[in-house]
Amino acid sequence: MIIETPLYYKATDLQSERCQVDEVVTLGHWQFEYLKNCTLDDFDFIEKLRDKLPVTNDNTRHCVMALDETGDDGILIDPQGYNYPRYSAYIPNAKQMLQMEQYPSLQAFNRDMMDTVEEVTQLAVNSQQDGEFHSDLSDIENGFQPNVLDKILLSDMLNDRPEFKSVEYADGELNAVIADEYCDEAIGEESGMSM
Repeated sequence: MIIETPLYYKATDLQSERCQVDEVVTLGHWQFEYLKNCTLDDFDFIEKLRDKLPVTNDNTRHCVMALDETGDDGILIDPQGYNYPRYSAYIPNAKQMLQMEQYPSLQAFNRDMMDTVEEVTQLAVNSQQDGEFHSDLSDIENGFQPNVLDKILLSDMLNDRPEFKSVEYADGELNAVIADEYCDEAIGEESGMSM
């Protein structure tokens, strides 16, 4: 994973402030790059949006989030009534954060899918026979609302895990081949339990 964020040399503590995104603007890639590299310049979009930002007495900064139309990151801006980013912060994965905030049900679905992948992975590694695991997923599917478990997505997510050589979902059954190093781990755990 690569994260672009400022790091502070020998920071004794890391302070944060409560910021509320009141306006979102999507910039072309080159305009976003210019904003990122020239934060003391005036920008038309800030001039247009600055008066829309409320002023409150609850220690909340009201901000504009500038997004890169071709990237995932953003720049959080509190212009304080000026036409330039008087206060700003680079925010990695800003688009995803805004989407999750906009769609709480998507966030819940993601959490459920990640929990299910973890559950199936542990079940597969611990229940595999000769490096293979087969399941119709009926037990797992019972934890979801009808037709909500995305089995193809589950298969794709399991394929992303190092515990599997391959995972396929076909004809209502999940078929997985466990990676060799996890076959040994499961065998080692079994022999450890029998002692």
